[in-house]
Amino acid sequence: MRQLILLIILLSICNPCLGLGQVKFKDMPEKHWAQSAVYDLVKRGITNGFPDGTYQGMRNMTRYEMAAFLSKIEEKGTNMAAVEKLTAELKTELQTVKYELENPDNPKISARFEERLRLCNISLNNDGPHGPRLDYRLKLSAEKNFSPTRTLKINLDTMDSGFNGGTPDLAMKLIDIEGKIKAGIFYLKAAAGPGTVYHAETGGTIPSDNYYVYDRSKPSVSVSTSLKNFDLALAYVARKVQPWGTVEVSEITGTVAYTYNALPVFGKTKLALTPRFLSSGSDKDTRAEIMITSAPLPVLSGELLYGIGNTNSASGSYAKAAVTYSNSNTKLCLNAHKVGSVYRQAIDKYEFISLNNFNKLILDGSVDVGLEFIQKLNNVLKLRFTSDAALASDLKYGTDHPGTSITNELALSSDNISLFYRSYFVPSGVSSADPALAKNISTSSDLIGMTFSIVI
Repeated sequence: MRQLILLIILLSICNPCLGLGQVKFKDMPEKHWAQSAVYDLVKRGITNGFPDGTYQGMRNMTRYEMAAFLSKIEEKGTNMAAVEKLTAELKTELQTVKYELENPDNPKISARFEERLRLCNISLNNDGPHGPRLDYRLKLSAEKNFSPTRTLKINLDTMDSGFNGGTPDLAMKLIDIEGKIKAGIFYLKAAAGPGTVYHAETGGTIPSDNYYVYDRSKPSVSVSTSLKNFDLALAYVARKVQPWGTVEVSEITGTVAYTYNALPVFGKTKLALTPRFLSSGSDKDTRAEIMITSAPLPVLSGELLYGIGNTNSASGSYAKAAVTYSNSNTKLCLNAHKVGSVYRQAIDKYEFISLNNFNKLILDGSVDVGLEFIQKLNNVLKLRFTSDAALASDLKYGTDHPGTSITNELALSSDNISLFYRSYFVPSGVSSADPALAKNISTSSDLIGMTFSIVI
């Protein structure tokens, strides 16, 4: 972190010079991206490197060296306004570094508290429950570094315990724990948590909230390593655990990934294969996913995924495509999922497929298309539009297709306050094509709301 802060400051005050001067450092690679800036500092008399003729660009600076360095910049620099501006912008990072240096044994604690007020079914032709409804969510995290190679993290998440009609037995699901150990080139990780938690909208006030999914840590152990361009991982995951501790569904999985740093046209590209072996008593299941991610441009990235579940049927596969455009002011994400009608078996019915844009399940025999657009309006405000369409496998939507729906949300937000409007259309009046999840609801509902958050 300290090297990054200093590098930004240095590059902001130094104009690259055409010549490299008389000094040449033995450890400065030819055509290094920071070469001109380093030799310009030498020319200005701000640094001279080390007596052995090296620059040691990857070495940490002591606080004494930093004080002397900044003193020379102030004495010889001509653009201290830029330094002052950057120092102000990096105040939070500097405070974090200071805390870590002065309190190496203390745990890092972070917290986020959200209070949300919503008025439901605001359309004049909708006579459903209106609210208003007030709910909250608290997330706490404490991380302790016992050494550079051993870390323990404990999270608390109230999820929907502050909602009207929270998840049953929620008290047993608030905490998850994660521990990491580095042993040579291997990273060992163990986690314990409630796994997938579903919110059931018992009052029917906000139909679009029904079966909102909280994707928490599952009990698991894993080992991973990196060898040049390869990433390798092996894991055991308890996919479903009964309240009394019995593991209902076990998974053994792994990942083999290879990264191409600069493929023509596609840029940095990663190819990954993930096989999965599941068991639940005498029931077994095997599946695999192949994923390709690429970044052809600094502002553009994409992902393709193909999953193979049931090899005996043409409807036993899953495909996903996603593309993201992002710069300092704008972000646009598009994604599409198509799931075969027999891709998953009963033991893994709701697993292995990412949630849609509103944290809802994507079911077998369906197509889901999502869009998210974020535009920064100024230094304080940003506009966000989120949309998701749940369609039948043949891309149809309407009264004859239970569970098909369209959800839209428009929000105006700052760092701590968000104002939003959401609309939810379900023409069939049935919330899901899965009988276990289905509820009879209004064909259209909407709401307006405000969220206030505090982050520590």
